[in-house]
Amino acid sequence: MTKVRPAPGGGRIVEVEPERLPRWVANFAERNGGIAAHHAEGDAWTIEANDGTSAEVAWTLAGGLPADWLLDSDPIKAAEHLRDYALEPRRIAVLLARKGAYSVGVISDGRLLTSKTDTAYVQGKTKAGGQSQQRFARRREGQAKAAAKRAAEAAAAVLTGVEFDALVTGGIVDDLLKDSRLNHLAPAAHFGDIAEPRAALLTETAYRGIGFTITVH
Repeated sequence: MTKVRPAPGGGRIVEVEPERLPRWVANFAERNGGIAAHHAEGDAWTIEANDGTSAEVAWTLAGGLPADWLLDSDPIKAAEHLRDYALEPRRIAVLLARKGAYSVGVISDGRLLTSKTDTAYVQGKTKAGGQSQQRFARRREGQAKAAAKRAAEAAAAVLTGVEFDALVTGGIVDDLLKDSRLNHLAPAAHFGDIAEPRAALLTETAYRGIGFTITVH
């Protein structure tokens, strides 16, 4: 399903699945009076419509696009090249974490090769005051640290010694990636808005990572 959110400074950001990029470009042309020009600029492919609307297309997984493919005078053909490039077989590692829950795995061409998923209880904040509040806070902190330790151990077990083309992360993973066994990993894409980490979400997130992020002005 297409995801849409406001863009900083105005406009909107649209996440488009790789297969849908040529159709999205065709619809963009139809909605905005045709395409006046398109060109590669920095890490984005910029499409300019006749009514003044513009769209900057970026591949979510990594910065930069193969600019030589975008020299095609037909923007639909250029979009087809990018679609095919995004859908080339890749091995993608995914690390997801939220409060007390994590899921980590490696996906190859849409198939989950290996994974670990777990959920641990982490107490929520309490409105109690005085010593009770302090006791609950200490307990909550201890539970959170224990959950983070288990998540880091699982991530290290799944990802260490495994070859993959890119790492995609989701949720709250900054502290996990500071672990000495993981701090050499650099996410190629990160999504902050994830659901509860589950094994099924690993494949969905990997697919989301090879899609396109389009900023419409």
